[in-house]
Amino acid sequence: MTARWLRIQLWFLVVALCCFGLVMITSTTAMGTNVVAAGNSGITYAFLIKQAIAMAGGACLAMIISGMGAERLRQGWVVALVVVLALGSLALVHVIGREINGAKRWIDLGPINLQPAELAKFAVVIAAAWHLTRVAERVRSTWYGVVLPLVGFALVGGMVYLTKDLGSVVVMAVVLGAMILFAGAPWWYLVGLGVLSAPAILYYTVYQVAYRRDRLLAFIDPWNAEGPAGYHLRQSFIAIGSGGLFGVGLGQSTAKLSFLPEKHTDFIYAVICEELGLIGALIVAGAYLALVFTGLMIAAQARDRYLRLLAVGATMVIGTQAFWNMLVVVGAVPTKGLTLPFISYGGSSVLICLALVGILDVVAQANVRSTQRTTSSRIGAAVRSDKAWRWQNEGAA
Repeated sequence: MTARWLRIQLWFLVVALCCFGLVMITSTTAMGTNVVAAGNSGITYAFLIKQAIAMAGGACLAMIISGMGAERLRQGWVVALVVVLALGSLALVHVIGREINGAKRWIDLGPINLQPAELAKFAVVIAAAWHLTRVAERVRSTWYGVVLPLVGFALVGGMVYLTKDLGSVVVMAVVLGAMILFAGAPWWYLVGLGVLSAPAILYYTVYQVAYRRDRLLAFIDPWNAEGPAGYHLRQSFIAIGSGGLFGVGLGQSTAKLSFLPEKHTDFIYAVICEELGLIGALIVAGAYLALVFTGLMIAAQARDRYLRLLAVGATMVIGTQAFWNMLVVVGAVPTKGLTLPFISYGGSSVLICLALVGILDVVAQANVRSTQRTTSSRIGAAVRSDKAWRWQNEGAA
């Protein structure tokens, strides 16, 4: 698959998912609780308008990043700026943050709420790629390849965890681990560290926290679990079962009528399953799979180590978050507060996901230019060889 075609495929998939996301947000918020309580019918466009504005802002951000080019993106001051912004916003959220559903994760900026954890994911990708490129072959050592990246992750991940957002910490951990392995660090370092630390981490972050313990119990036995976690999963299962093979029709979901919580954010995939059925759900999952494949192919074609790691990190953030969200909805993994990229309602999420697409586009552009230079060099070499052959034969004659 050519570099140019991969770039076209990348943007086609992203635009398609964004457009579908606007359709589903309109569908899931068409009959909100307040509308039903008032005995009225109709569509409220508030969520749709806010999401469309966020997507427009994300598209502009993606184009700015894409226009920066590979050389500017690798400069130390760009990496430092992103990290400082991420850490600064994570510190600021504890001072002026807005609390929603018992978690203080958002900074109120008037028309939008900024979620610093989303910016932290972007910072982890940029900073990890920069560090792993600078240490080069030394990444195979324990200190440079594992310890130093994990120290930086502990700082960022710890600040995100303080906002009661364990899901984002898990995503960043998976992404960082994938980037470290892709950079060439021995896999047994991470596996050994994970096995040794997992019991303590699970005990203090899950078992000792009541609502997370309830989520784990609900995952094990959702039909008998009490509390919100079990209720969420049961309603999600009912919505999925109601959809059948072909769904009940777009906009015809009953689960969204005050039965399914977080219907336009974390559990929007359940509404997709109900309205579009198994066929529609598989098409959406296939679109994300194609997007991940495209991102990894872009990474594989990159000849520059830094760009290759950037592409891997950006792809892993989107892919990990997408498939974890879908697996949560179908009850395959414990519940985490992760949105479905490009589809779920959430301004910060769509902004950062589109910014990551901008990074993938930078790498794709570099691949296209590299291919063009290689082709030009081969044509030039062929022309020179042909001229030399003719000169030799004419001289011999």
